[in-house]
Amino acid sequence: MDFKLGITRNAEQLYVKSFSPGNGPSSKILDLHEAREENLQGLIYLSSLNSEELINQLESETKFYPIRSSEEMQISLENFEQLNYDDGKKLFDKLREPWILQNNISCIEDLFKIRTHLNNLWPNDRTGFFEEFWFTLRSQLGASEITIMYNDMIKATKEGEKNKLIKVKVTGTRIPAPFSPDEGDELVYKNYEKEMTHVLEITDYNKDKGHLVLAGGLKKSPVLVMAKISQLTRLQKALLTSLIDGINS
Repeated sequence: MDFKLGITRNAEQLYVKSFSPGNGPSSKILDLHEAREENLQGLIYLSSLNSEELINQLESETKFYPIRSSEEMQISLENFEQLNYDDGKKLFDKLREPWILQNNISCIEDLFKIRTHLNNLWPNDRTGFFEEFWFTLRSQLGASEITIMYNDMIKATKEGEKNKLIKVKVTGTRIPAPFSPDEGDELVYKNYEKEMTHVLEITDYNKDKGHLVLAGGLKKSPVLVMAKISQLTRLQKALLTSLIDGINS
């Protein structure tokens, strides 16, 4: 699977490294504020830069990916620059696994509140529901990208017109955005239509590529979810089941 990690060079710059199996890593240097435009899966800050100003600047990013000190991760800037794919993957797992686990624990603690909030959105704000559902899945799966396709209804505005059923795609790496599915999306959706008669559940999972597919129904409405993830644990599977059962109940 592909992933991207960063490390601070100083109080204003990041060294970002992209890893892909079978290819040598690529790297670039960014200003710190540009990190918000990158699909990072983890960030390390040099312990020597452990200033209150820097920590405050990075704190808002912790909901998108884990942030740890170089001392905690036992790595220097020089060692980070020399990482190959295999060593980069070990660092990636060391960064993300505790972060995802903490997200899962927080979800367990707030599961009823999350379910209630989503169910309150469903009747009148289908797009808002799926954007919030997108965020919940991203947090619990530690996904680097998620796409959700679902049906929505455009209500008639004139007498004699009928409500119109349309498909919508909510997708993104950091923030979800709604789009109209293109021809390729329609073909993918059609490939999983036979699964849409069941409750939304895991249909496909390729561990090596990190590709996860959920297909089925939420509140009797067909939904397709495609995510890029680094792991799928028993706890995550149980949380998905509990969340989906709660929404459907």
